[in-house]
Amino acid sequence: MSKLAVLAVLSVFGMVLVSDVTAQKKFSKVVTDPSRWDQIDHGSPEQCSGTPEDCAVKMLDALNISVGEEPDFSVYRLGEIEGKNVTVVFVSHLVDEDDSVIGLLYRLELSRGDAGSSSFGLEGVGRMFQCMRGPIGWRKTLCP
Repeated sequence: MSKLAVLAVLSVFGMVLVSDVTAQKKFSKVVTDPSRWDQIDHGSPEQCSGTPEDCAVKMLDALNISVGEEPDFSVYRLGEIEGKNVTVVFVSHLVDEDDSVIGLLYRLELSRGDAGSSSFGLEGVGRMFQCMRGPIGWRKTLCP
């Protein structure tokens, strides 16, 4: 009976590992690949406790980046990558003060050192632009 119990435990452990890798693969490269974004130098803002959305706004504020009164959010929990529990947050908002830009989209890569941690650290920040002129869609280069 003990061989059966060990086999069951190993099977469950294997399924957890496979599901974590599978979960990371289901996201598009725009979510998982920071090189597709215009990188923003972010230094090392303080750790943040709260929801990923609240922490994203706090960290952008610390970088003197305003996202307006009502930004939109998308949150992607990628799971464990290189020993850190990674969550990617997209923060978008419309731009009123620039006639060449319709909107800005920020990608914040947040991490927790372990699953039990309640605070997020900032691993990376990128941005994309949606322009009034030129190709339709988001791009990492400035608008003409």
